Amino acid sequence: MDEIQQRWLCGLSAPMVALNPRAGYAEPAFYASTQFIDLDCSWGINDRPQLLRMLERMTDHGHAIHLNDAYRAWQRCLPSEWQALLDTLEPRERILHQFASRTYGGCGPGGVLSWDYGRMGFLLRCAVRNQWINQDESNWLHSRLAVRAQYHYGSWMAYFNGFLAGRAFWSCENNSDDELAYELDRQGENAGTLSLVRELDRHLPEVLADLPWHMDLDLPQRPASLEEFDWS
Repeated sequence: MDEIQQRWLCGLSAPMVALNPRAGYAEPAFYASTQFIDLDCSWGINDRPQLLRMLERMTDHGHAIHLNDAYRAWQRCLPSEWQALLDTLEPRERILHQFASRTYGGCGPGGVLSWDYGRMGFLLRCAVRNQWINQDESNWLHSRLAVRAQYHYGSWMAYFNGFLAGRAFWSCENNSDDELAYELDRQGENAGTLSLVRELDRHLPEVLADLPWHMDLDLPQRPASLEEFDWS
């Protein structure tokens, strides 16, 4: 892949760069520093097999599975059907469906899938820095994320909005049913969220200037070293 396409793949985890000021938006190994990146304390990942297991599990079965049905329902329901659906749901599911209805305009049918994709891109870049995978392996694994992202989203803006919505859900998912609606509503005013949005606003116009969302990517062949990794 050429340098522009490589930067496009890095764009998938741009919000994680915004959360880590020493990181580089176009750095394939996340940090320019050669220092090992500790992924044990926050991810429980210490080696290549653990990384690949996390990637396989979280890409398609991560946080987004809790909201996928809600986004699909909002997309398909007439207003009268939507209210009828809400009336049938348990309190927690009703709150999550209402959250999906409020955020759908920003992220579209992809919902919060980009929260999972963006973090998996982050892990892949860290894994290059830690020498658990090489750049060819990272490019191929990233290309599988890219295919998913371009299928589910129509623009970088929708993709990043999905990441922000996913982060809001992740921040609140352990709240009780009584607290959940309130905590989801206040995420837009959360200091961490505001800081992330400001950082993205500051850098993304330059980072994405020559990276159209619908760029045709030269998808690489699966490296022989990943032949046993049953993932597509």
